[in-house]
Order: sequence, then C-alpha cells, then structure tokens
Amino acid sequence: MGISDLNPALGTEIAGPPNPVKESGSLLRKSRPLSGHLALWFAMVAALAALCTAISGQSYWIDEANTAWRAAEPHFGALLARMVAETGSDAQMPFFLVAIWAWEKVAGDGEVALRVMNLLWLVPGLYIFANGRVDRLLVAGASAFLWYYIDEARPYGMQIGASLMVFGLLERAVVAASDRSAGGPLLRPHQVWLLAFALIALSGSSLLGAIWAAAAVVAAACAVPWSARRLAASHIVGPSILLVTVLAPLGLYYLWTVIAGAGGTKVAVTDARTLVFSAYELLGFAGLGPGRTDLRAGEGAVVSSYIVVLASYAVLVATVTLAGVIQAMRNIPPRALAACAIAVAAAAALILIAGYILHWRVVGRHLAPAIAVVLALQAAGVTLLWRQPVGKLVVIAFLAMALVSGASIRFAPRHAKDDYRSAAIVARSALTRGDRVWWSADALGALVYHVPLGQACGSALYVSEPRPGFASALEAPTVVITSKPDIYDPQGLLAEFLSEQHFQIAETFQAFQIWRRTPSTGPLPCG
Repeated sequence: MGISDLNPALGTEIAGPPNPVKESGSLLRKSRPLSGHLALWFAMVAALAALCTAISGQSYWIDEANTAWRAAEPHFGALLARMVAETGSDAQMPFFLVAIWAWEKVAGDGEVALRVMNLLWLVPGLYIFANGRVDRLLVAGASAFLWYYIDEARPYGMQIGASLMVFGLLERAVVAASDRSAGGPLLRPHQVWLLAFALIALSGSSLLGAIWAAAAVVAAACAVPWSARRLAASHIVGPSILLVTVLAPLGLYYLWTVIAGAGGTKVAVTDARTLVFSAYELLGFAGLGPGRTDLRAGEGAVVSSYIVVLASYAVLVATVTLAGVIQAMRNIPPRALAACAIAVAAAAALILIAGYILHWRVVGRHLAPAIAVVLALQAAGVTLLWRQPVGKLVVIAFLAMALVSGASIRFAPRHAKDDYRSAAIVARSALTRGDRVWWSADALGALVYHVPLGQACGSALYVSEPRPGFASALEAPTVVITSKPDIYDPQGLLAEFLSEQHFQIAETFQAFQIWRRTPSTGPLPCG
C-alpha cells in the first residue's frame, strides 16, 4: 500500500466538495477503515519510538544547565523572584520555567527526566498535526530538527508541540471554511479549547513563541473569508475569555522584560551565515554535517569533508520541498496559501531583524515553530512524489537520509553535547587532591554538577572574560578547565597565560580542555 493510498495530499482535503476529511479525517477511513486505522497508529507509534530514542542522558550543556538550576529551586516564590531578576532570555520564558519547575518536582532533576517533559507536548502535537495523514508522521519521525530539540531541556520542545497543535487545529478550521456544503462551526467545542490551550502554551513558552502564535492567528484570520466564519458563540466565549485573561498580562510582562533589557546572550551576531545555518537546522542537515563544536571552531572550512553527503541530501530536500510547494499551489486556495506564507515570513523576518539590531545570534531553535510548516510541505511533497516510480526512490532516499541525520545527532560523538558532567568530575577530583583549579566555562554548569566556585580553599576559581593583568591578582593554578573561549576568553588572555606558563592539554571532553602545567608541579597547598 503506497503513501498516496494511505493519505490524501496536503491540499486535496481543501480542494472543494465533497470533503470526506471533515467527516472522517482521511479518504482511507471511508474505503478501508481497518487498514487505515492500523497504518495511522503504526506510523504514530513508529514516529514516537524514533523520537523517544532521541532523548539521551548526556550532560547538560550551557543553556540546559540554566534550566536545571532553576527547575531545582525548592520554592516556587524563589523561582519567580529569580526569573524576574534575570537579565538574560530566561526571563522571557515564564510558562516554560514554571512547567519544568513543576515537572522536576515529579520526575526528578536528572538529564533524562527533564528532557522527557518534551513528550508531554510532542505526543498531542503530533497526533493533532497528523490529522489522519501517515506521511506527516513519517516525515516528523525522521526530522533531525525534532531529534535534536526533543533532547533539550529548553522551551523548544514545548514550542514545537504547541505549534504542531496550533497548525493542525487552524488547518481544520480552514478546511471546514472551504467546504461550502458544510454547516456548523469551523471547530468543535473541544477543539476550540485545545486551540486556546496551544496558543497559551506557545505564547508563554517564550517571547519568540508569542510572535509565532500571533502570526498563526493572523494567518488563519486572513485565510478564512468573512462569509465562511461559522462560529458558535457558545463555543468560543469560554476560550476567548481564557485567552484574554492569560495573554493580556503575559503581553505586559514581556513588554516589561524588554524595557528592563532582558534578551538573548550577545555572544555573536545575526548575519547571512546564521540565516543559512537556521535553514540548515530546520531542513534536517545538522546530523549529516560536522558537530556544532567543530563548526564553532573551524567556521565553514570544516564542512568540506561532509560536502558530498550534504549535497546529496540537499538535492533530495530540494526535490521533496519543491514537490510540496507545487502540491500546495495546486490544491490550497491562493488566499490561504498567501496568508500562511506571509505570516511565516513576517514572523521570521521580525525575529531576524531583532537579532541583528540587538546583537544576538538567531539560529534554527529561535524559529522552531516554523517546523510545522516545513513538515507539512515535505509531507505533501512525499505524497506527490510517491505516485511515480522514480518518485518512490526519491522519497525512500529522503526519509532514509533524514533518519540517518537524526540518528547521527543522537549517537555520533561529534554531535555530543558540551560535557559539563565529565569536566566537573575532573574539577572535583582535582580539588579533593588539593589542586588550585580555575574554571573558565559556564558558572551554572559547574554548580549543577556540584563544583564549588569561589576563592576559598576547596573551591574552583571562576575565570570568565579576563581583563589584561588578571593573573597577577590571583593564585597560580595547577589545573585549568576551559570551554568555548569565544564566550569565556574572547580576548585570548587566558590562552596567552596558559602558553606563557607552559600549560598543556592533559584531557579533552566535548567542548572542554583540561590544562595542566608541564612539567607537573604537583598540587599546591591552598592559601
């Protein structure tokens, strides 16, 4: 049974009466209900099994350590106090921080435990987004972007799941509006409540999520003509009151954080390269290329050894995506297609412009809600291509390479997360032996993994962004632990000190170097 037999294409369901999707969710359910249900549930289980495999017990990296530190706060009031005092982007993730704080109290503070919370958003998101289509589940299960961010204790899993729900529910409304023979409201009462919940989750996940939520609502409003807006007052009053009650103060809170100067870390800039990298992530290239640490250190030159596999995948992605665009242009009403395209472009442009003006780097995760549109287009392309013999080969190759990309992100050593856990073990061991340790990496990463920071005996000295002459006022170290010098040693002064004092790298972990003096002087007493 082919994919095109299992599912109608993306736009077929919108293309005019009769519209069996409104009644049954899939053409297959009308002709072959048992096999259709089995195929759909098999695809759902397969997609979830693949994405559950993506969740790892690897060390927290910088941003995740920030999440873990806040989630472990025992008192809710202290969590809120820290959040509003924050000057970084975490201040603009209110509902996510509250959700993961509550989740930590139930599931614990382990790496796997915190990351598993993403499934609470992804499972309903995939189900609603699929809308009876096997092709969407197959494409989502193989998406390297989903593989990467389902394994992050950050708001992106929440954003992806909520955006999939919003897309699927608004799509149902647009489909219903296009069916001139249908009566009644565009969405059922429970679907309206689900939509309100998804919009709140997306908006509250972060300020960027709120931008995407607004874009989705505007797109749907523009896609549905006034004459087709069949709404039952009894269906929308409650959800509307809920939205206004929650989103109005949330908007004021976001405005306050912006005025207070909260925002992304200014360690890089948004330029043409970051725009390319965002597309590289969203389209699923990341697992097939070099790891992020290598990219960070080697710039574009490191990509050359992966050029063949990346180019091969690029041909497949371009073919599938173009087929999806063609299918959409054939079957989706121009008004709806234009509204969706303009909304996505406007939201992305607003975020990119803000990144450029405010000097923080926009990458794929900041555009995470756009993955719903990417997956829908690719699924439509998969369905269209499957109808031809050669197209079947393209589809199989595309899904296979996409899955390899996702699996590489999970299992390939080059894609491992910054290994704060191993670096912390070395630091604690050195402190126990009486070594003087300098820690030039994220401070919360050290604290989450129980490395004491300070100037007292038995604590590591936190060295970040040192100034000229910094070493003269400090006790000489015997062990120095460094990570990402572009963040923690941007002027290269610590690197210069290590060279002058004849330190050499004794161990390396992902994104970390352990430096010891050569020849070894042995541990020096504190004080």
